[in-house]
Amino acid sequence: MTSDGVLIYERSFGSGFSIVLEAKPGGTTADIDSSTLNSNPADPSVLPGLQIEVSHALGDGSSEVCDDTPPTTGGVPAVNPVDFSPTQSVADAINDLACRFKDGFGSHSGRIKSTEACTTFADGGFRFKGDNSRIQFCGQINEPLSFPPGDTVVTARVRDVVGNISFPSRIVVRISPRP
Repeated sequence: MTSDGVLIYERSFGSGFSIVLEAKPGGTTADIDSSTLNSNPADPSVLPGLQIEVSHALGDGSSEVCDDTPPTTGGVPAVNPVDFSPTQSVADAINDLACRFKDGFGSHSGRIKSTEACTTFADGGFRFKGDNSRIQFCGQINEPLSFPPGDTVVTARVRDVVGNISFPSRIVVRISPRP
């Protein structure tokens, strides 16, 4: 953990792992917006339900939105310091990273059924980690999306279907190559 209580996940390599985010409804009890891609190059207020940013560019840091399929697979630009303001560069970066989070069928969506979760348990079953979680967002970090050496802060928030936005949550992904 960092001195201010943020969890650190240490890895030897910048790719070959998943980032998983789970959410539950807040005080209004409205369902979480499951979208992971909702982009309009002329309107920076258009965002997906999953809103996620990184403090260091991933992969080549490409500014192309959702370039997540070969042959033009690219990285994601950084937003540092964290900034969810309605500017086109921020909206593009959010959509570019969020679109890498897909359901079990390859759609740009979170996983609403616990049985379709990307997390496994000792009994071999798939389900959400949190008892009260109602949605799981799963993003595979492949080589074109590699985290750079050192610490990268990942900040995420979610929006519900009526437009309420959660408080942001953070983790640190630390890439420390083995000597």
